[in-house]
Amino acid sequence: MANTDQKLVVSELDFAQIKNNLKNFLREQQEFTDFDFEAAGINVLLDILAYNTHYMAFYNNMIANEMFLDTALMRDSVVSHAKMLGYTPRSSVAPRATIDLQVIRSSGTQSSLTLPRFT
Repeated sequence: MANTDQKLVVSELDFAQIKNNLKNFLREQQEFTDFDFEAAGINVLLDILAYNTHYMAFYNNMIANEMFLDTALMRDSVVSHAKMLGYTPRSSVAPRATIDLQVIRSSGTQSSLTLPRFT
């Protein structure tokens, strides 16, 4: 049976520290007393567990940031929070302008003038 008195430290977010915490936790289990945790096979498994834990911690941190208006980065999150406060932002649109263009032709020029799109 596993020693249930030992606790796995879950407050770390750094990959190397997560991996060290997993090694230390497993070393103190009776089932794994004779294991070499630097060996290739178990080391790869510990890498996978540590990477997965690191990625999930990062993902959860980003999700938690989007849950609050002052830390949200995505426009959809900000719009959602603004709606809860009774404000509905308009969609972003490109600016438009109406202009009057006056062309003074000198003699010997073309009779028509074409402006390229999006000028």
